[in-house]
Amino acid sequence: MVIESTCVKTIIDLLESLRKNSFTATEIRVSYTKKGSTKQYITFATLDDLKADYTSKYSKKIQTKRSPYTDDPMLALQEPVSTTVGEQLFNTYNPYEVYFEASTFFCSTGSLVTLESFKLNSYIKEYQMSFTVKDVTNTIKIIDGSKFDLRRQDQIKVVLDRFKSAVQDFTALYNKIYGRLNKLFIQGQYVDLCYASIGYVEFTFELYKLFFAINKTPLNAGITDKPLKRMYLRAAT
Repeated sequence: MVIESTCVKTIIDLLESLRKNSFTATEIRVSYTKKGSTKQYITFATLDDLKADYTSKYSKKIQTKRSPYTDDPMLALQEPVSTTVGEQLFNTYNPYEVYFEASTFFCSTGSLVTLESFKLNSYIKEYQMSFTVKDVTNTIKIIDGSKFDLRRQDQIKVVLDRFKSAVQDFTALYNKIYGRLNKLFIQGQYVDLCYASIGYVEFTFELYKLFFAINKTPLNAGITDKPLKRMYLRAAT
């Protein structure tokens, strides 16, 4: 379930960042795509409902493994597990052993979970701002449902535009991470992860790097670009 849990946690991180900026997310519609089956949709009433679902399904399994990754090259393996030339990743030798075989959770990518749409509400100077965000992973349509009186409309519009820009920026970062997860989901359709040590199969290094970088952060951490940055396999201790 490594991709499924990571997708859900990335959605939580996005919506948590928006909440830190005074936006409350409701009617959170997500889709689950499995190999060989039709897409299924679930709508969560609030962010807290989505968090509760994540905790009940994934948290205990995630906490059973220590992250083998580090962003400090001094703590990393001195011998590389893989080398990237252009867009091509070449495997080298002696992949780092992380024993996922004991748990079916780590032997399955699970579903690709996609944020489809959600609603946002925020209050400013006694006025309510509301947005509906649709086609999140495509064109990111932000439909403004805010209403202000004519006397203050020009003044509020400046703030409104700034908030809309923040929504676009956070959503754009979500899409960068989601894009990588989508690619990994496609690459992993015919791979049994129980027999794919990190680095031995091309996409697994990136898969587990994202898994640990995203799932090991607190539920209220918010979204960052750290999972997209370079990381190394930690030297065995």
